[in-house]
Amino acid sequence: MVKSLKVFMYKPEEAEFKLATKVESLFYSLLQNSTYITQDPEEAHLFFVPFSPNISRRALARFIARVRTEFPYWNRALGSDHFYLSCAGIPPESDRNLVELKKNAIQISCFPTRHDKFVPHKDVTLPPLPEPHSRMRRVRATTLVNDTEAHAGRLDGGGEFCVGESGNDASWIGEALRLGCVPVVVTEGPVNDMPFMDVLRWGDIAVFVRSGEGVTRVLGDTWRVRHERIKGLGVVASKHFQWNHPPLPFDAFNTIMYQLWLRRHTVRYATMQ
Repeated sequence: MVKSLKVFMYKPEEAEFKLATKVESLFYSLLQNSTYITQDPEEAHLFFVPFSPNISRRALARFIARVRTEFPYWNRALGSDHFYLSCAGIPPESDRNLVELKKNAIQISCFPTRHDKFVPHKDVTLPPLPEPHSRMRRVRATTLVNDTEAHAGRLDGGGEFCVGESGNDASWIGEALRLGCVPVVVTEGPVNDMPFMDVLRWGDIAVFVRSGEGVTRVLGDTWRVRHERIKGLGVVASKHFQWNHPPLPFDAFNTIMYQLWLRRHTVRYATMQ
């Protein structure tokens, strides 16, 4: 994949191209300077459509229209071999260009995403940048057995389970995996946007608990039966959450590119008239 995958990047519509988050900017910088980029669109497997998060809907539609008319590649698959970077997602629109962008192109988003702006079988998520001092509920197995009050503190690897929500601050998950602290993700419903869904079997490296289900009871059963196996697999999986500059094999950047590589064989739709 590293030697074969080629990506052609269109020129941004905006004169000043800026991204909203550090992880978006990091991914863009790494991609722009990677060996994946080609200046020859004829050898490209995928096409990157760069735009900043504050671009207007009209300007974005105009950008896609320009890509459609000036290059022959969008119309071959109605954009399904194209991808874009947007943590905000594409809002519902009636404009044909934006409809095809949202429906067909691969969205690289930030974790966690809103369920109405993410298509699990098509889109991928950026893992968050690690936050070593993320706060969460750190729970020890002895606490579970005795059913006493759980300890709270900074993530330091001392806890056997690290409990947190799948809300806005999910940077703790990768750090918990690295330290051998089994992530316990408390959710309001099914989570379909976990990073690297094509690569990691999340059911083997983390515990998912519905809000109000009873974390202590669920973790008590897990600790007795599966804790050491989950912990070991999580430590191995943590390498995929590491951001490096320059990138290293199997790190966050290259794992994202691998997910794009898996999507390079697109369904070719008939060109719309």
